[in-house]
Amino acid sequence: MLSAFYELATGREPAMLRAYLLAVLVQMAAVNTLAEYGYLQATVPLFFGLVTPVAGVVYGLGMVLAMGCAGAVFYRLGEGKLDYAFSITAYAVAAWAANNWLVQPLRQWSGQGGAALTLHTALTMDRWLLMAIILVGALMWVLRGTRHAYQGGLDWSRTGLLIGLIGLGAWLVSAASGRPSGLGTVVGSDSLATLVLQRDTTALSWDLFLVLGIPLGSFVAARLHGRSPGRPLHIKRIPQALAGGLLMGLGAAVAAGDNVLHGLSGVPLLAVGSITFMVGAFLGVWTGVRLGWLK
Repeated sequence: MLSAFYELATGREPAMLRAYLLAVLVQMAAVNTLAEYGYLQATVPLFFGLVTPVAGVVYGLGMVLAMGCAGAVFYRLGEGKLDYAFSITAYAVAAWAANNWLVQPLRQWSGQGGAALTLHTALTMDRWLLMAIILVGALMWVLRGTRHAYQGGLDWSRTGLLIGLIGLGAWLVSAASGRPSGLGTVVGSDSLATLVLQRDTTALSWDLFLVLGIPLGSFVAARLHGRSPGRPLHIKRIPQALAGGLLMGLGAAVAAGDNVLHGLSGVPLLAVGSITFMVGAFLGVWTGVRLGWLK
């Protein structure tokens, strides 16, 4: 998702932005339909007022320093890029620490307990009418894009469609586990830190196995397609990777979701918390890019 934000911030060809929007639209249509007919009880991410977009800005700054979003740091580790192990470690520990000692006092201080607010509720509009407007408008822009392989891989249309279907599958599987939330990494990362630091086996959950499966899947894919197993680990990269993971963990914990949970699971539900978090994350990325942090 950092690539999509980077395209938007720099005016480049928005291939990954189109892929992201297509993934959102696929889930918007499918998840809301399943929920409407009672086949899925989707959980709307919470909105904590001004705290949510501010946390998004912090998270976006972290994405730039880490050189990847929450999902990217896991799959790039699987490709053999060991510097991302430091980002993952900082991300998991920061989320765990924030959830234990920072989040509740901050919310009490701000007076924001969290609300499952959606855009159609806030605008007092019919959900399906608003969705239809968004779907038609977004598709008209998305489908204007030229399809070509992105960095030797799939084009944006197939990438977006596959991610959308994976997101839909995640909703169904997470619902079967008793916590319908779709894709997301912050809960699993917190669980990883809880398991390692506290030796608490109750942290073994669907969310934990989800994040552990990401590097495993990318490792297999990299091997199958003959990609380089990684790159040399430069010591000077470690502080930046740690700082990026730290900011992402703090931002995700405070906003009760990362760019994956909010951007790929919450936005399709028209969750105000997810939309405002993603706007904040883009502003954070834009700021980081302008400061020259992305090298």
